[in-house]
Amino acid sequence: MLVFEFASAELHARLDTELAPATCAALTEALRTPVTVRVRHAMFTGPEMSMQLPAAQHSALLAVPPEAAIIMPTEGQVLFTPLAAHVWPGSREAILDIGIYYGPYGRTFFPSGWLAGNAFARIIPEHHQQMKELGRSLIEHGAQDVTLRIA
Repeated sequence: MLVFEFASAELHARLDTELAPATCAALTEALRTPVTVRVRHAMFTGPEMSMQLPAAQHSALLAVPPEAAIIMPTEGQVLFTPLAAHVWPGSREAILDIGIYYGPYGRTFFPSGWLAGNAFARIIPEHHQQMKELGRSLIEHGAQDVTLRIA
């Protein structure tokens, strides 16, 4: 189980080891030590909570292959998208993005085009209401801290 700990709530996501075994294994290993990062509301992808793992500490995640790659995530899906340095316009650093799609009509279309992400986990149905409230709070109140860990 992947756990997202916010100040006001906790979201649990079931890993999908059948669809994305390499992604699940790599993230499980990387998150054995919990990491706290900033989560923001995404700009281009619709109802998405977006967070980046520190690339310097987790450079092995850049080797995660595309698997279960999708461009139209559904509500509750969690995507992982690793990008090498200089791939994202304006960024010199690698990007290790984890996105939680908290509503319908999500898409992975960016100013540079479509960018598929690995669908590796899903927020459990019991946490969907909290997930939606957290997504709205990012719009209304801005970025927040979130701690990611494997339970």
